[in-house]
Amino acid sequence: MIFVACRAAIEAGPFDPPICEVVFDEEFDPFTVDTLEEAREHLRHNRVLSMDIILSHIYEDEARLTLSYSNDRLQLNGQGSDWERARAAYDAAQAELAGHFGITTFKLPKLPRDTVAETRKRLVLDELEAALEQVDSGLEDH
Repeated sequence: MIFVACRAAIEAGPFDPPICEVVFDEEFDPFTVDTLEEAREHLRHNRVLSMDIILSHIYEDEARLTLSYSNDRLQLNGQGSDWERARAAYDAAQAELAGHFGITTFKLPKLPRDTVAETRKRLVLDELEAALEQVDSGLEDH
């Protein structure tokens, strides 16, 4: 499933050409491969304690996605200066993982109304209306 999420992220980014690095057991005896196919093959033949998958565009600082698996925990991170591309990759991977594992992601609540800003606008409008009335009354007197 992790590899399906990775492919969705690569397509959605889009990361073209995609740069991939997969590091197994980094904290013990690191082993690194450069493709998802090699990673899948390594998993078929070896038991691993952790796996970090780093996906990016050729300009890694622009958009990068990291999937880290360790101790039955999967963490997904997106970053980069091209946030739209990084966010698209993140969202695609998250959707695949959430759909497979039945995870409902939390939804942030709507921000409360900014009563201070609303009060300031109302006061400014009141002042402008009062000034406009004074100008109108001054025109009527002439």
